[in-house]
Amino acid sequence: MFMKKLLPLLFIPLSLTAQKDYSRLLDDYMQAQVNVKQFSGTVLVMSHNKPLLEKGYGLADYEWNISNIPQSKFRIGSITKQFTAAAILQLEEQGKLSTDDKLSKYIPGYPKGDSVTLHMLLNHTSGIANYTDLPEFEGVARQSWTKDSMISFFKNKPYNFSPGSKWAYSNSGFFLLGYIIEKVSGQSYNDYLRQHILDKINMTNTGIDNLDTILPMRVRGYKQQDKRIMNADFIAMEWPFSAGVIYSTVEDLYKWDRALYNNSVISEGSRKKMFTPGMNNYGFGILIDSFENHLRIWHNGGIPGFVSNISRYVNDDVCIVVLSNNESNADLVSNALAKIVFGLPVELPYEHKEIPVDAATLDRYVGKYKAFLTLEVIKKDGRLYRHRDGTPDIELKAESPTKFFYADGSDRQLEFEVDKAGKVVKIWFINNGERGEMQKLN
Repeated sequence: MFMKKLLPLLFIPLSLTAQKDYSRLLDDYMQAQVNVKQFSGTVLVMSHNKPLLEKGYGLADYEWNISNIPQSKFRIGSITKQFTAAAILQLEEQGKLSTDDKLSKYIPGYPKGDSVTLHMLLNHTSGIANYTDLPEFEGVARQSWTKDSMISFFKNKPYNFSPGSKWAYSNSGFFLLGYIIEKVSGQSYNDYLRQHILDKINMTNTGIDNLDTILPMRVRGYKQQDKRIMNADFIAMEWPFSAGVIYSTVEDLYKWDRALYNNSVISEGSRKKMFTPGMNNYGFGILIDSFENHLRIWHNGGIPGFVSNISRYVNDDVCIVVLSNNESNADLVSNALAKIVFGLPVELPYEHKEIPVDAATLDRYVGKYKAFLTLEVIKKDGRLYRHRDGTPDIELKAESPTKFFYADGSDRQLEFEVDKAGKVVKIWFINNGERGEMQKLN
């Protein structure tokens, strides 16, 4: 997971004017993502309940050459956690459980179960080991196990910390919540979600992904390796369960977003609990922070072959949903689309091509630079390298006399700003189109 620090919030309402064709700007950015980054998936950008962009890109099935469309069904990974959290809060509203209940009430004999509350499971402060991080997981991820067997797989692992004392992302915690939903409701996780959430808000294209089910418009998952598209690694869908088993579409996820804010799924009181940031700005299955001084409530997801992001800019009434079926960077894409909507500059992806630069020009860039980290630009054998202690040096290749790209294919660049005398004033560190200023130390 990629977590952001909470920034000071300036509650700035968004005003879309007729002076900019936002739909064209958004689509131009996505087309560049397709052309340069091989993005494959679907995107929805909504402002004040009106679509600015709703479109599929790339292929849903590379072997049959079938295109993605807005109705394509993707695995959404950890966005599932929002649905699990809402189900727990519904059961609390019904008086069937309390988020203050101890884990031991529902799973007797669970190690330290008397010290772990459902609240801790919901906001990742339980300290329970994350089963997907365990070295042994890779060897069993393809196997279909019972829920009891899967719980036994991680329940006796050492806790990461004393329950409630710290924060660490744990799929195990949300797996246990799904188990509790089934135990308390007397329904399967699938049936509970269908009856109490999905059918209630007409999410007809969303459900639990079972491999033996014939699912129209199911998207296949892929991965990228050295610009080659390959079939994604297989995972038995019993493992993700209530931490990441749901499939959906961009259109259905927007229905979900609307439902959370109009109290048609959970009450206002439950929504406040869900959206209250705890440690690491995490609520119940959701993150609360700000991006470019705009309040944001969001989550991402990842499962072999798929990545996803749903971001809600509350005070701007903007919702962005990005679903990818070749593990494209959904967080990056979502952030860039938000910047475009907010009228901020965004650098479109492009192919970096090396040009020759004279030795004197290279010499002026040698030195140390600092912002949130310190890096050093060094010269070896007539070429520039980025140097950081403890990591391998990465060659910097010139694409202009002042701009250099990392030779490792990571889409990072350093752009040097010089005065009239050719002295470096500062540099810009560019990571996937996002720019940050760094000061020269010597």
